[in-house]
Amino acid sequence: QLGYLQRKPRAEQTKIHSEVAAKYLPALAEKFRNETGALNPAMSLLNVISYTPYFVRFLKTPGGRGIAALQTKRTAEDAADIEKMDVDRVGEVGQFLATILLLQGTSDVDEADKRALIPKLKAWERSFRGRLASETSGRCIAILADDPGMRGAMAHVKKMLEGQLHQCGGPGCSLTSRPTGGDLLQCSRCKSAVYCSREHQKQAWPSHKPSCFQAAF
Repeated sequence: QLGYLQRKPRAEQTKIHSEVAAKYLPALAEKFRNETGALNPAMSLLNVISYTPYFVRFLKTPGGRGIAALQTKRTAEDAADIEKMDVDRVGEVGQFLATILLLQGTSDVDEADKRALIPKLKAWERSFRGRLASETSGRCIAILADDPGMRGAMAHVKKMLEGQLHQCGGPGCSLTSRPTGGDLLQCSRCKSAVYCSREHQKQAWPSHKPSCFQAAF
């Protein structure tokens, strides 16, 4: 089903991904916690919707807490099985882990899991050179090892992912606070878009409407 969806136009994919994220993220996260292994159906779906502002905001709620630490542990414990997977599956595992580590940080990641996983990631980075699996392994290493040379790039990517939650969504506007002072106005329906004024919210509505859904969190 995910493969069928990926053949649809990008705008249609975004609409469907946004609706799934808005309505089902709490239940999906609970299912993820009850699964085993680094690669499972719940993880795959979370990875697909991880670019949405709904997912980014959910990770900051109690329901999303600890997902990065849990996935790091699973990846470390499941490393032997991951090595036997198709290279695209290894890339999928690495992509999800890199995204959630970037968004949630590593403060609650077990140090033993870091020590066990980093050598495996380095091996995957070498083995799968030129593939997504290598690129995402490198990103995970940079975050887990807090590589000084990569901090700027990682901060830039994080800012992009969190942009819709912190910058006005009005056309051509990037304000992070209201001109009169105070926090940006949050879309009351999806809670995943913000604006510096009601006027900018109205102007943005035609483009925001397709991905705006009542959030379950």
